[in-house]
Formats: sequence, structure tokens, C-alpha cells
Amino acid sequence: MEESQKKNIRFAGKGDISRFFMDVDEAIEKFKQKEAQGEIGQDQINELYQLAMPLQQRLNKGLFGADSLLKKVARATVNDQQAAELKKRQRNQEKRKLELAYAAYVGNLNRHVPMTTKQRDAFLGLLRNDVKISNPSGQYLTYVIMIKLSELPAEKIEAIFDDAQLNAIRSMFPQAKMIKASLKQMGAWDE
Repeated sequence: MEESQKKNIRFAGKGDISRFFMDVDEAIEKFKQKEAQGEIGQDQINELYQLAMPLQQRLNKGLFGADSLLKKVARATVNDQQAAELKKRQRNQEKRKLELAYAAYVGNLNRHVPMTTKQRDAFLGLLRNDVKISNPSGQYLTYVIMIKLSELPAEKIEAIFDDAQLNAIRSMFPQAKMIKASLKQMGAWDE
């Protein structure tokens, strides 16, 4: 990538970040105005929450999404060969991140639900093959894995674990439903 291309893309990224912080400053200013007027009752708290929630959602999703200035400038700046190479790198990076997330999930679960090597391997295979995640870059990836696992057909999990292990794993599923509802409310569920 040429230096001029990098410069344009960096500039666009700084623009996205600046725009976000201007919106944060605007929300803070509105809060300070309400506070100075002594108008901080329950209704105002709800209003302030409504100011903060979209900012939190933008931050959770990432400032450089498809509609960001950075993405628009990058699409216009790189040539076809560079775009193909970038997409290939991104796919590889997402695959590696997902593989690490699956392995970490199995490792963490193994601390609470001890497994044999055969069970760990089978469980990791189940995650790789049956837990499809559309956004492996999300910050809530571990929760997404748990939610997707809770939605799998029971027989897939039953084929790997004994009854005691199954009971321990199933005891996490109600929590997964609550987390999914929270992620949806925050705008962080994009599966």
C-alpha cells in the first residue's frame, strides 16, 4: 500500500474517532445542562440513559463499521488487488480469532466441568462445526459462543458428555438466554 493511501485511510479513521468524541461531548454537555438546572429526577435519568445508549452501541459495534468514513475512504482508495488481499487477511484473522475463542471457551469450561481429552477434542469439534458466528470480531464473543451452544440440538451435546457434565452445562443455558436479551437491548447482538 502506498504512503498516500495509508495517509488518507488514517485521516478518515481519525475523522470517525473525532465524530464519536464530538457526539460524546454533546451528550455530556446536555447532561451538565440538566444537572445545572437541578433537573435530575427519574425521568431525566431515563432521558440521559437514552443519550448514552446509542453511544454505547456504536462503541460496542466498533467505530469503523460499513458506514464509517474509514471504510468509505478505504474502498475508494485501494485498488482491486489490494482490496482482495485485505479481504483475505481479514478472513484469516477472523478464523484465527474464532479458533482461539473456541479453544479458550473449551479451556474455561473444562475448569468448571472437567473433561477427558477425548471430550475436549469432540467439544472443540462441535464448536468449530456447529456454532456459526457471523461477527468473530465482536467484544462479546465468549457470550455469543455460550448462547449459540445453548441453542444447539440437545443430542449434539449429549453425544459428548455424561449426565453430571450435561447437568452442569445445561445449568448455564438460562444465563445464556438472559445475556442474549441484554446484548440485543444494547445493540451488540448481530448474529
